[in-house]
Amino acid sequence: MRQGTLTLLLFIILLAAGALFVNFWPNHPLYRITNPFIINEGLDLKGGVRVLLVPDPNQHYTPQQVQQAIGETRNRIESRVNGGLGVSEPSIRIQTTNNAPSISVELPGLTSGNQAEQVKTLLQAGKLEFWDTGPDPQGSLAQGSDFNPANYTQYNPGGQALFTGKDLDLSSLGVSLDPQGTGKYVVNFSMQGGAIGRFSSFTAAHIGDDLTITLDKKVVSSPRINDRLAGSSVIQGNFTLQEAQSLVSVLKYGALPLALVIDSEETVGATLGQDSILRSEIAAAIGLSIVVLFMLLYYRLPGLLADFALVLYALFTFSIFKIIPGFTLTLPGIAGFILSIGMAVDANILIFERVKEELRAGRLLASAIDIGWKRAWPSIRDSNISTLITCAVLYGFGSNFGATIIVGFASTLFLGVVISMFTAIVVTRTFLNLLVPTGVVSHPALFGLPAGSIATSSLARANRTV
Repeated sequence: MRQGTLTLLLFIILLAAGALFVNFWPNHPLYRITNPFIINEGLDLKGGVRVLLVPDPNQHYTPQQVQQAIGETRNRIESRVNGGLGVSEPSIRIQTTNNAPSISVELPGLTSGNQAEQVKTLLQAGKLEFWDTGPDPQGSLAQGSDFNPANYTQYNPGGQALFTGKDLDLSSLGVSLDPQGTGKYVVNFSMQGGAIGRFSSFTAAHIGDDLTITLDKKVVSSPRINDRLAGSSVIQGNFTLQEAQSLVSVLKYGALPLALVIDSEETVGATLGQDSILRSEIAAAIGLSIVVLFMLLYYRLPGLLADFALVLYALFTFSIFKIIPGFTLTLPGIAGFILSIGMAVDANILIFERVKEELRAGRLLASAIDIGWKRAWPSIRDSNISTLITCAVLYGFGSNFGATIIVGFASTLFLGVVISMFTAIVVTRTFLNLLVPTGVVSHPALFGLPAGSIATSSLARANRTV
């Protein structure tokens, strides 16, 4: 047996065991070991909302202003999504729309609740301000009403807000039930730095006035100051839990550098995604079965070994999909995986045909495998590298122009080609090398060759003598 063959076999067994764990180990209370790996489904499979956000044309931003601020705007939107919407694996990208930068937001799983309000959270500029609106009850303003600072300059020197979101201690922001027992949710906040003393002094000197809190010049809350507040308080309003969490998300992750509007919005139903998954699974099973049958009938024993390698290929690929952080499986991605099933055996076919040529030339089986592999390798290398280059180009263009269909297809095809090269070159060859010393593969019929095609040691020596 060749040196290193058993080591490679042990390595393959360990990889297969790991892949089986990642793909099939159940998270059941009876088992102490949990499986943390899952397939993250994209918007087209899981359902959700796709929104295209563009800079507000009414703000008349210059192209330079948009270019400078679009990156930070995208980052803050992502922070808001991760912090307040409860969406898993969102996709938030900068792309070009009508020759201008825009932000594509895909929110898988956002199929319940008030989607319109949740999406609106992403558009809020997020400028929080505290105003003195005068004695209660005249100074109490309705929640959601527009606020005009010019009407309250007598209470706010220079018509400027007394406090802003920059004065808040972001770590103190949180949601809790109203301590007054109303059953509503409130937002807890505390001031930071010098604002702590100013806030305490202001509330002590203006007991009886209304402290109106606005977000983007919309009234959020307008409570009466009943006592001196030592730098902390709550924002009260008729908030649901979702509304309170969205407000915290907006405040915690800061104001948006650019004002945005919705250019287009699309809701994808989860039912369509599940139907697509089912049909894709059927297509994958049919495609895999046909490939397995073809390899078995045409290449006999080597084909059977290639089929084992193909099963391992499927296990390895799905486990990689689960393990890679941030990888999201989409319907085009599934198409790329199914396509790679057929491509996963092309290296085997090249190797097997070369081996059969060497056997017909009178070489021993072990020598035919070595030489056949070496002669097939340049073709395998070049064909797969050209496919990988194509995948890289597709991925680059898809990422730059926001074409998630192309990105998903290119990603899974790239991974599939890389893993297929490993299974064909390492796994199948290891299986063949294991069987050669046993002598069970010396019969020509096992390779689809006529009788006498596989040389014995004595025949090989005779050929060399001649």
